[in-house]
Amino acid sequence: MPLMSAARRRGGSTSQTATRILILLDVLGTPVAADCPVEDAVAVVSSLTRVQKLDFWLRNPDYLADELLTEFESGRASLGAVQPAVRRMLDGDAPSLHRYPMERYMYGAYEFIDDALSVLKMYGQIAHRRAADSGNLARRDYFLLTAGRDTVQKMRATIPELAWYDAQAAAIELIPDASLGATAKRRQYEQPEYEATAHGDVIPSILDRVTARATSLGVL
Repeated sequence: MPLMSAARRRGGSTSQTATRILILLDVLGTPVAADCPVEDAVAVVSSLTRVQKLDFWLRNPDYLADELLTEFESGRASLGAVQPAVRRMLDGDAPSLHRYPMERYMYGAYEFIDDALSVLKMYGQIAHRRAADSGNLARRDYFLLTAGRDTVQKMRATIPELAWYDAQAAAIELIPDASLGATAKRRQYEQPEYEATAHGDVIPSILDRVTARATSLGVL
């Protein structure tokens, strides 16, 4: 297995993580209601857990491809829907170029993304609020602001490489229960390599297994 840089092991630079979060909120966030109390908010992702679980799929194409194969094999998604995405994620250099692994901690794949969130908040791109009914275990919801959406649109126009993450986010939308952080967490734990990873260790790639599965299903 090739050596992994410390930066890649951390998920890339703070700016790379911040960019993924903006795309995640823009593509996968739920449009806010007209009476949303957060000024200038346009979309929301409920809870840090969901942000982290969605980011895991964004930055681990082999795991996301395997989830799409499960959707196809179960009959919940068509070959035409999943095949282009799976091929894009597994072919050529894509798996190594776009994989930013996570370490496993007590509650699964975890990444300290506070720096990226703080930068986005400081520059008025996002906001977060405690959920009103969350009690002592306060859940924070993450809102994309109009300025953040404008930033993403400008970045798309000048950085063609971001199309990869837009496509990843669109592929996540093919997983019906990805909208729930707890369900996404459960699905990720169902991966044997993920579940078997010791706390503090990097969750390993499953590229070989997923490629073999995709081939056997006629997706590759």
